[in-house]
Amino acid sequence: MKYQIIIFLLLLLPIKDLTAQSKSEPFEGVPGWLETQEKRLAWFKEARFGIFIHWGLYSAAGGVFEGKTYPQHYAEWIQTWGKVPSKRYAEHLRPKFTLRDFDPKQWAKLVKESGAKYMILTSRHHEGFSLFNSRQPFAMANDVTGTANLSPAGRDLYREIMEAFQQEGLKTGAYYSLLDWQHPDSYEAFQLNPNPAGHVPDHERYKDYLYGQVKELANNYGSLDVLWADFSNKDYEGESWGTKRMLADLIKWQPNILINNRFWNGLENKNGDIGTPEKYVPPTGIAGINWEVNHTMNESYGYSAHDQNWKSFPQIMHLLIETVSKGGNFLLNVGPDGNGKIPDQAMEILERVGQWMSVNSESIYGTQASPFRKLDWGYCTIKGNKLYLHVFDIPSGNVINVPLKNTVKSLHEMGSEDIPMEAVPQEIGIGISIPSFSLEDGPKVLVMEVEGALEIEENVTQALSDGRIVLSADNADIHTTHGMSLSGASHDFKRPNALAGWSHTDDKVSWKVKIQRPGEYDVLINYLPLPKDGGTIVFHTDGTKLTYRFEAKELKAFEEVKIGTIEIPQKAIGEPFVPFVLEALSIEGNALPEISAVNLVPKQD
Repeated sequence: MKYQIIIFLLLLLPIKDLTAQSKSEPFEGVPGWLETQEKRLAWFKEARFGIFIHWGLYSAAGGVFEGKTYPQHYAEWIQTWGKVPSKRYAEHLRPKFTLRDFDPKQWAKLVKESGAKYMILTSRHHEGFSLFNSRQPFAMANDVTGTANLSPAGRDLYREIMEAFQQEGLKTGAYYSLLDWQHPDSYEAFQLNPNPAGHVPDHERYKDYLYGQVKELANNYGSLDVLWADFSNKDYEGESWGTKRMLADLIKWQPNILINNRFWNGLENKNGDIGTPEKYVPPTGIAGINWEVNHTMNESYGYSAHDQNWKSFPQIMHLLIETVSKGGNFLLNVGPDGNGKIPDQAMEILERVGQWMSVNSESIYGTQASPFRKLDWGYCTIKGNKLYLHVFDIPSGNVINVPLKNTVKSLHEMGSEDIPMEAVPQEIGIGISIPSFSLEDGPKVLVMEVEGALEIEENVTQALSDGRIVLSADNADIHTTHGMSLSGASHDFKRPNALAGWSHTDDKVSWKVKIQRPGEYDVLINYLPLPKDGGTIVFHTDGTKLTYRFEAKELKAFEEVKIGTIEIPQKAIGEPFVPFVLEALSIEGNALPEISAVNLVPKQD
């Protein structure tokens, strides 16, 4: 069965509408792209997990330039954070780009053992310096920085890295920036560099430069599996980069290549082969295109010595499996320093992911999106007639519920095929007892086969192991005729999905809850206060109603407030589910604040 669940704010130049769909015809209408797309995408859909490597002259800065620390999240942007002219930038950092610890074979071995199936390398970032030895005249010698090529004499760093990864059997791709902060004919010409000669940028000449470098990447380094372009906006997209000529020839040079959608504006636009949400997992996936979330281990893509906000191993696993369970690929970033050393924290994360993948990779590679909405205990992926249940949180009673009507043919923990587990039919769905485990070892994966085509049960919420009942935005049934929807995180991966665009009082949301414990519950609502939006809501079930008024105020984070206490009667235990409803009595401003969850917390006896 085929399940497609519809599913960054890029800190760039003026991007006015990140979610707008490009009006460009896919691939600019170049013959050969759409006709061969499914064949070219086959390996990508099998892989599901790849590694992004951001490495360039910015890596030698590590977030610090001439003694000044730049706290911005993207250390690869340090030149523009400090408004540093390209000549001064290059003179200061070239001596620090030492390659002292550079060992591409060690990089490739680490990535291979992590379980990743492909790697994307920054061939050239926005600063305009390339890891590959470009033969374009400006790259070889110019009046701005002397040369835009980074490799020492007699070497080609890009070739050394690509060959090391290809020898490990990994697919390889080139990130290539369409921006250039040093080229005098680019669209960003003279933002950072002086223009004493009164030079007028010739964008046609710049498009020739882009074309020439892409031609080199496609023809001089063996197989190029992905061209990962970056970036476009409403003013410059598509033919602004010379795509008609470039793509017409690229498909001839590399007939099996994939390109992402960033020749065009919008991270979720439907052009290209691959959508590219950055630092966020779309709440419900992206319909109509294959897609790939690129995410960081800390905050920055390029190496930053002061960015110690490393994600934990369980957090990385959440992002990986959530992405795959929604039908996407996960591209996890690594940022080596200017000496070529991968940070110890990044190495540890990759090693731990690899240990987990060595047992559980079957539940990732070649899988399709979950047929279920959000599960209280984790995520699901599918391959053939197998469901892979990724358990992160053990609910109340140590029993997870799988909302299926089917009869279970077999059930076991991944890696323990010879030890069957018991699946117990419940009033709604299938119950499975889960022994305790540590999430520090990664989520527990169960493999389930059922008889016949999948028959999905109604979406019913159950209590967690501590007795709380979480009515999340993800699990809400949204009843709207005015565009209320689920909004997701941007750069803050901890930001919860939330109900957004609640602008009319005739819209509402509801949940079905399986009650396992009667009694009194405190009701708390988690929401994002807004400076001009407020209103009054009513939360009710079985004759019990609570009202709460949102004050218009500005906070930068979600907050949780208690709105009252409800009593769930004993008779609710015998019901298949109890309905809970959240409605709007009044709306002030454009809409209600975003609501991520209503939490029912049992009062202590």
